[in-house]
Order: sequence, then structure tokens, then C-alpha cells
Amino acid sequence: MANLVSAYVLIKTDVGKTRDVLNDILKLKNVSHATSVAGDYDIVVEATGETVENISSKVLDEIHKIPNVRETKTLMGIKHTSE
Repeated sequence: MANLVSAYVLIKTDVGKTRDVLNDILKLKNVSHATSVAGDYDIVVEATGETVENISSKVLDEIHKIPNVRETKTLMGIKHTSE
């Protein structure tokens, strides 16, 4: 089994559209978890992919195309190994 890269995608939506965006995100492949949150962002998504590029393309090609997504910020997970 290949090591998967994980990322957290923070999403701002148009006012009143968080639930619609969340429902669309939950249909995407490789989304481990997504939830609406209070604060500067409206949704937090946990996504996995085989490479950083794979996750980046998911954000650009899939999440950005969902209606009512205003902004995203992607935080890539870092795998720590013991020495």
C-alpha cells in the first residue's frame, strides 16, 4: 500500500451556501472527512492523495469548481519519521 499524503482544506463559502457546498464536497473521491465550522472559514476538509500534486489538482480541479466556493487555503500534512 502506498503512503498517502494528507491535507486540510479550509474553505470560505458565499453567505448561506455552506450546507450546499459541504454536500458537494462530501461526494468527492479521497475526501476523508468534511465539516462546517465557525470562524474565519466555513468548512474544513480532510483529503488524501498519493502525492502533493494529486491533492493540489483536487483543490484546483474539483473544489474550486463547486458553486459558491469563494476561497480556499490548503494545509499539507507532513509525515514525520523516527530516526
